[in-house]
Amino acid sequence: MLKQLLVILFSEVSNAHFTDDFNTWLMEVYGSDVQTTLNRADLGRMGSFGGKQYRDQMLTNDPIVFVHGVSNTAGEQPFIGASYFLAFGYDWSELYATTYANGAEGNPMQWAKYTMNCKYVKQIRGLIVAVRLYTGRAVDVIAYSLGVPVARKAILGGLCVDTKENLGNPLTSSIDTFVGIAGPNHGVMLKDINSVIGYEGKNIFTIYSKGDQLVGYNICGKITSQITGQHGEKVYNKKDHNETFRDSLPVQLQMILHHIVI
Repeated sequence: MLKQLLVILFSEVSNAHFTDDFNTWLMEVYGSDVQTTLNRADLGRMGSFGGKQYRDQMLTNDPIVFVHGVSNTAGEQPFIGASYFLAFGYDWSELYATTYANGAEGNPMQWAKYTMNCKYVKQIRGLIVAVRLYTGRAVDVIAYSLGVPVARKAILGGLCVDTKENLGNPLTSSIDTFVGIAGPNHGVMLKDINSVIGYEGKNIFTIYSKGDQLVGYNICGKITSQITGQHGEKVYNKKDHNETFRDSLPVQLQMILHHIVI
C-alpha cells in the first residue's frame, strides 16, 4: 500500500493545483480576486489542488476539502491525504485544498507566528462554499492541526473574534462528515467555536494522540483535540503530531465513507 501511495504521489504531482475548469468557474462566479486567493498560484504546485476536467463531469463521491496545519501548505499533508483517497477510487474532481498563510517559508519555527485569524477562516469558508456550489454535493472536511479550529469557525460562521467581521450563517447543512485530526480545539481564545454543539456537520469525528508533542493532550481540564458532540474518535497513545495524520489515513477513509471508527 505504501509503495502504491508513493507511485501516486509522484505520478499525480502535476495535479497539485486547481484544474482549468475549476479556475474558470471561480472566475465566472466570484471574480479574479477570489480565484487568485483560493488558487494560490504564487506557491506553485504547493498552493492548491482539485477540480473537474470538464464542467459536466459527474462525481461518484462527495467532495472532500482538506485543511492543512499550521505553517503547512495544500501540497503537504492535504496532498498526501488526497493521494491516499485517490488509491481508493476518488478522483481529483472530489479532492480539494487551498493554502492559507504561506507555509513554513524555510523557518522551522514559523508555526509560532500563525494564529487563527479571520483572513484564514474566510479563505477556508470560501473554498467550502465554492466546492459545494461547483459540485452540487454535500462536502466532507478533513482538517489537521490549526486547520481544525480554522475549519470549525469557517463552518460556524458568525462574527470573527479578531476583526468582528460577520461571516454569515453556519454551513452545517452543506457538511456531511467532519474529521478533525490533532486539533487544538480548546482554550481561552477558542470559546467562540465551542459555544455551539454539533454544527461541524452531520457526522463529526476526531483523531488524536496522547503523545502529541505540539497540541498536547489536556488543556483547561479538557482533552485538547476532542470536539463536544462528536460521534466517534480514534485515540493513539504514542504517536507524535505528524504521525497522527500520516498513520491515520485508513481511519480517515472509513470515517468519510462509512462513518465508522476502525
